Amino acid sequence: MTRRTFHFRREGEQAFGYAQAVLSGQTLHVSGTLALTETFQTMSAGNMRAQLIAVYDALGQTLEAFDLRFANVVKETIFVTDIDAFIEANDIRLAIYADLDPPAVTAVEIRRLAFPDNLVEIELIAAL
Repeated sequence: MTRRTFHFRREGEQAFGYAQAVLSGQTLHVSGTLALTETFQTMSAGNMRAQLIAVYDALGQTLEAFDLRFANVVKETIFVTDIDAFIEANDIRLAIYADLDPPAVTAVEIRRLAFPDNLVEIELIAAL
C-alpha cells in the first residue's frame, strides 16, 4: 500500500501532530480544515460566510496537491458551532459542487472547535 502525506501548514501541523492529508492507496483522507492563517490565527472570527470561503479554498489547494478536484470528493463531514448560520451560508458550499455529483455529507452542530473563534471545520474523503 502506498502512503503519501501532505502538509498545508507544516510547522503548525507538526506542533499539533497531524498531516493535512494522507493518501492511502486510492483514497485521500483530508483532515478537518479550519479558516486559519499560516500562523494558526483564526480568519474572519464570527463570520460563517468568510470562513466557509477560506475553508473551501484551503480544501481546494489540498486536493490540487494530489491532482484532484471537488469532483473526486466522495464524503464530506462538516462540523459547525451554529447550524443556522451554516444553513444560511450553504449557497457557498452548493456552488462548490454545482454541476458535480454531490458527495455524501454529514453536518453536525457542536459546542466548539479547537480554535474557539472558528465556526466551521470540514474534513473530506476523496477517491482517485
